[in-house]
Amino acid sequence: HAIVKPVSITMILAALAVIYINTEETKQQGEAALDKSYQVFTISDDQTAATSLGLSLVNSLIIVSVIGGMTFLLVLLYKYRCMKFLMGYMCLASTVLLGFLGGQMFYVAINKYQLAIDNISFYFTMYNFAVVGTLAVFYEKGIPKYINQAYLIATSVIVAWQLSYFNDWMAWALLIMLALYDLFAVLTPCGPLKALVNLMQKDDAPEMPGLLYE
Repeated sequence: HAIVKPVSITMILAALAVIYINTEETKQQGEAALDKSYQVFTISDDQTAATSLGLSLVNSLIIVSVIGGMTFLLVLLYKYRCMKFLMGYMCLASTVLLGFLGGQMFYVAINKYQLAIDNISFYFTMYNFAVVGTLAVFYEKGIPKYINQAYLIATSVIVAWQLSYFNDWMAWALLIMLALYDLFAVLTPCGPLKALVNLMQKDDAPEMPGLLYE
């Protein structure tokens, strides 16, 4: 129940966001942006299905390899108690994700539904959303637990909304690769996420909020 509930809420909200906070124009712009940023090999409509599948798998393997490398680096930083650097990086990444990527999502919703808001209010809202979210996830003291959980879910929804701009070939290939990587990272003895959980469960382990949904 502790896992099913947040995962179910995240999946439902992500699906609704992808459907209702998008237009044909934003889909085309988002797909072009992701193709340019994340794909080493370009996938086009004039390619055969086998070629598109092969290039998608290679692109996905590269993305997952980078994710795996960053995860191993995170584990090493935690193991050797580089907490200030680790906390600084994670706080910065969380703030940028909530403020910038969340702002893109909010901006699309504003344009699609013709919401009345001025620039100052928009930037003020996103600044507060990002700062409060970062504090809720990493500081936690005096902040209700449901606020922390809500921001962790919001972070997942924003990431899912951004990744929905991949074309169909890339989306399915990346989904398969990420699923296989998760199995490796969590279940195998040398998996980085398994190693991280084991490190965090030690008696002398430093606290590291924001890494796990609780």
